[in-house]
Amino acid sequence: MAVFTHLNREQVEKFLLESKLTDLKSFEGILQGVDNTNYKIETSGGRKYILTVFENRINPKDIPYFIGFMKHLSDGGITCPFPVHLGKIDTKHAAIFSFLDGRDVKQDDITPALCNELGILLARMHLLGESFQMTRDNSMAIDAWEFRLNRVGDAVYDYLDELQFLKTHWPKDLPKGSVHEDLFPDNVFIKDGHIYGVIDFYFSATDFLAYDLAIVMNAWCFHSNNQLDDDKWNALISGYQSIRPLTGEEKDAYHILSRGAAMRFLSSRLHDLTFHDPQNLVTPKPPAEYIQKLEFLKHAKLF
Repeated sequence: MAVFTHLNREQVEKFLLESKLTDLKSFEGILQGVDNTNYKIETSGGRKYILTVFENRINPKDIPYFIGFMKHLSDGGITCPFPVHLGKIDTKHAAIFSFLDGRDVKQDDITPALCNELGILLARMHLLGESFQMTRDNSMAIDAWEFRLNRVGDAVYDYLDELQFLKTHWPKDLPKGSVHEDLFPDNVFIKDGHIYGVIDFYFSATDFLAYDLAIVMNAWCFHSNNQLDDDKWNALISGYQSIRPLTGEEKDAYHILSRGAAMRFLSSRLHDLTFHDPQNLVTPKPPAEYIQKLEFLKHAKLF
């Protein structure tokens, strides 16, 4: 459930008018997602938009970065929500974005061919991200993993050694730029069987490009038993390197980065499950998937 702020027609029409859009035909809440409130807007001329109300997780100081990064990618040829208007509805920051056709990727859609397309798209995004001038610290970096694991307490004792290992061996000097940092299948749209666009940039930050690749590998390239699918991984990295070959230093660090990507989602899922508010209708995702992926990646040879 992602409609945390309920808007009436008068509020929507007033906000549209600020952006010089008129003739509201319909609006409806979008239930997918977990952090912000989203409405699908349609005007009488048949044009569609997304109205996003930024909720408490989003720091208002970060909004110009998110908006700017989306605009930078869109200007560079990546299909993603294009910001049309930024303002406030009552006390909350809100924005109107262009509407993306297609639908989000389902598990059955993920083939080696689609992973190859994704690798190409990701590399294009990374090249553009290197040239984006604004910066933002990663709010889900190692200190955030440590905070969440410590808050959960004794249940995570087995993962503290791994956390210390990652802190000790985390690379310090790899190619960096603005990256998505949450490019799961539900944040990628397909149309006519091919990758079409990217949404949900609210974890984006300035970080290692290869770490973003490792997040994508974790999210896209594993079997249902949480063992690596070699065909999908080989297709992803082949597509990626056809546009942006990894450096030797990135390949050397990739084993650590891939474990870190698994630890990031393991720590956040453990934390969200432990401290889930029953009044929040969003169901926490189980951490078992990333527990198993982390165990696999400890012993994996990826390059």
